[in-house]
Amino acid sequence: MAVLAGAVLLTWVVVRAATTEPVPWVKPAEVDGAVVRLTYMGSECRDGASVDVEEDAGRVVLTVHETVYSRSCSDVGVTYDHEVRLDEPLGERELVDGACLVEELSRRSACR
Repeated sequence: MAVLAGAVLLTWVVVRAATTEPVPWVKPAEVDGAVVRLTYMGSECRDGASVDVEEDAGRVVLTVHETVYSRSCSDVGVTYDHEVRLDEPLGERELVDGACLVEELSRRSACR
């Protein structure tokens, strides 16, 4: 029973130690009709990533969210690629990095 309780506690600590943050992607993105390929610099401690997609008639906002566990990792960024399929081709719509809409991130060089 003590082993089970320890495993549950360890799982809770690991899950609680994870953070999910928006991450700017490298411009320009590669676009092929309705497929957008994004590249971003992330952490070597990355556990996963997702992309939120908001589409309307004038623009498409893509926000990469990276989940990172609090571990001992170097500060060296790792390049990751992510492919997104839009509901319809990008066409003349503006492609916007949603992470750059966050005030604290908007000053990063990737957002200028």
